[in-house]
Amino acid sequence: MEFDTMLWTFLHSATENGSDPAQIFSKLINCTDNGTQADAIHRLGRLDTIDFTTFARSVCTSAITQFWNKEPTAVASDSSLSWVVEWVTMPKETTSATSIDAWRAWWRQSTLLREVVELALRSSLHLEKSRVLILGVSEANLTCPELSANDLNRMLGGELLLTAELGWALSRELPPHSRKRWQCAYSSRRDGRSWSTFQGAMEGRGSILLLVSEKKKKHSTQRVFGAYLDSDVVRQPSWHGASQNFLFTADLATGLSVYRATGFNDHYQYLNYAMQTLPNGLGVGGQMEHFGLWIDSGFVSGSSNPSATYDSPQLSTQYDFAIGTVEAWVVRASTTASNSSGKVSAITANPEAVALLEMANRPMYSTPAHRGEVDP
Repeated sequence: MEFDTMLWTFLHSATENGSDPAQIFSKLINCTDNGTQADAIHRLGRLDTIDFTTFARSVCTSAITQFWNKEPTAVASDSSLSWVVEWVTMPKETTSATSIDAWRAWWRQSTLLREVVELALRSSLHLEKSRVLILGVSEANLTCPELSANDLNRMLGGELLLTAELGWALSRELPPHSRKRWQCAYSSRRDGRSWSTFQGAMEGRGSILLLVSEKKKKHSTQRVFGAYLDSDVVRQPSWHGASQNFLFTADLATGLSVYRATGFNDHYQYLNYAMQTLPNGLGVGGQMEHFGLWIDSGFVSGSSNPSATYDSPQLSTQYDFAIGTVEAWVVRASTTASNSSGKVSAITANPEAVALLEMANRPMYSTPAHRGEVDP
């Protein structure tokens, strides 16, 4: 059953009984009493007769439609919503709501589901979604990033790794400054498989959302994994980046899993190429030659190891994997000032010499100004 139909039936029956529609809406959304609100949602979803997963699926479809400001038919098929429903309805102890007491207890703990119901209700009632903050949900969580018409149509058309469902889920995990405007700077499906194009689209551009898939084997389920890189990705022979970075995996079996920086070390990100003495490619977390996520500059293969930097497991199904598709989204434009003189520093021009100096513990006086590791 569609969420709109559930809501119309609920409101119609309530108003026939003489209830005030404004009061009903207050119980559904604005109510600070979780018990009263839980009862209203229980009646709205007919959870005494309808399976909870069915209700959650209807809610998710409506919410994601609202998030991307599209008609329900534009959202992907039910099968692609499966992992979102699983993710939203965790913990899994309550998959049906035959007991109203069990439902009340579960609802109090379910911040994510409350957010999804909020979006679905506002979609169905045609209310402005970002004006009012409900139940402590941040405004950024209720507002979708701005995408170009081309990027949005390609996403909704299934041409990109970033689906409507995954985009909604990942946006919740990003800092507020990276939830405003997204641009697909590189897609191997669109731009061809080229390291130089990939590196050029990403380097020094700002905050990057990186998505990777393995080359799909017959009868295998596609797994998408990747990283959020908060500060500029720059070519240099050492680690850089910010603690806001994270690694993630997303698949139909487990939903979205996010692995954040632990503080164990500062191996947040690494980019190097055209060198003989150090690894050439993009790395996130871990150690040299044992990265949490590694994309080799040959742009054919990558690897993934468990990483103490992000407390992350192996992201790919195999340690070494063949690259399927790669996407890089700029989710915040760079705020780092460019070199106004237009001159290339000695460090930029001689990265191999820098590596040797670092190994010898020799000082490099221009390094702080050049690296700009903290993104204001």
